Amino acid sequence: MEPCTPRDTTPTEDLPRTAAAPGEAAEISRAGDNTKVRVDDTAIPTEKKKTKKRKSAAKKRGTGFEEYYCDPPMTPAEYNEERQVLYPPHRPFVDRIEECIQRFRARRRLDSHRNDLFSKYLMLGGIDATTRQFQSADNITDDVLEDAEKSAIREMTAEDVIQRGVGSNSNPRFFNPNDAEHWSVDFTGVAAGFLSEHIPSLMGRNEADIRKAAEVVANFLRYVDIHDVCPEYADDIKRAQKICDLAVEETPILNTLSRLLPGHFNTSLRMLFVKDDAADDALCVQESPVRDVQEAKASHAATVCIMTPEQVQNTTASAIISTSTVTSTEDQAYEVHAITLPTETQRAMYQAINHHLSIKGSAPGIQPCGTATMRPVIIRDGWDNSATATVPPEEDIDTQFILEEDILKLLRIGMKLRLRVCTLSTGLKFIKHVRQVLPTFYVFLPQELMLDFKAPVENDRPAKSIHDVGSDGCEEPDDE
Repeated sequence: MEPCTPRDTTPTEDLPRTAAAPGEAAEISRAGDNTKVRVDDTAIPTEKKKTKKRKSAAKKRGTGFEEYYCDPPMTPAEYNEERQVLYPPHRPFVDRIEECIQRFRARRRLDSHRNDLFSKYLMLGGIDATTRQFQSADNITDDVLEDAEKSAIREMTAEDVIQRGVGSNSNPRFFNPNDAEHWSVDFTGVAAGFLSEHIPSLMGRNEADIRKAAEVVANFLRYVDIHDVCPEYADDIKRAQKICDLAVEETPILNTLSRLLPGHFNTSLRMLFVKDDAADDALCVQESPVRDVQEAKASHAATVCIMTPEQVQNTTASAIISTSTVTSTEDQAYEVHAITLPTETQRAMYQAINHHLSIKGSAPGIQPCGTATMRPVIIRDGWDNSATATVPPEEDIDTQFILEEDILKLLRIGMKLRLRVCTLSTGLKFIKHVRQVLPTFYVFLPQELMLDFKAPVENDRPAKSIHDVGSDGCEEPDDE
């Protein structure tokens, strides 16, 4: 066996190293040995230890808007505090609801979108939810935070407050219990105005936006109901929760109605009897369901013979087209009062007509029609002409419009429609254009007009006149 040669254990760091350019190999010479070892100058990466990230308890906590979320059970102490300190019946309503709003914000994780929606809802209800400067936790000293309780800190940093100022310290934009002459507590009205007018005017009638807005309002109303904040308005709160459900249910229906109306029959009458319609082409945002005049004549003849047989007793549909004219055109808002679907006999007659037309090579597919009974109504929308307008007694009568069955199935009693209606010389009224379709719970709140209100400020600057002319003949610029 050959003897083992002892191995040189000198660390390479202590051996002489020849200079090398960055990125090149260096040579290391061992003492007493002519052997040179090439060592790459590239740094050897060291593997880092993997550390487990700890999730904070706040991230695990729910937002409060999950589908099956419910508030955690209260302890006996919390229950007694709510019944005896926070929401006792003898405490004024404004103090109870203010406390409730602040605690609701603290117990819900509102993202930026939900937070904005909730603030808009409160402001529409007369609660001041504007952002206040210099009133956050950063502006409170540490000694105050150490001695204060959670409820006191929440009250100091709260942004949702009820105005209680008097005189120049009051803000006319919001509710003030010291000047509550023109205010009333109405949970249902605020929810209806928020979901039917305020949100659609800001975001359009987008189903996702309406659903999220209704979700925020319903979540708050459930919190008020569960914690028994104002039992004197329990029935009103229940009705407001139903408004939130109606908003989610009717929004897709309204979008579909806006696309289908005025329907095949009314579009046919417009094509046959309205000659000059260039001024109203901007109202036709969707493609016409009637392809040509022949299809319009077939739809008119079939529907008139089935729905109004008294008009064709001594004449024909072709004669009606040639002799009838539009006698009046008016813009009017209507409310749906009754809906009558086609009978089985009428459906059979439409089916026979469609079968006859298919044999002749023309198959327009005329849909069975029924009637919608509507009555004129004034829609309050904030304009001066709607504030005091009333329907004349001679016009306050029921009007029937012929509509297709698929439209009638979508209509709800109480829906409001802004229509442009034409009346024929035969007495038949048809819908020329549909300007707007509103839900059954539509309400316009006067607070809408106060959201951007600014109180007038006295100005000492004199008004401009013809004498305010500079040396060059131009008006002198303002000082600002």
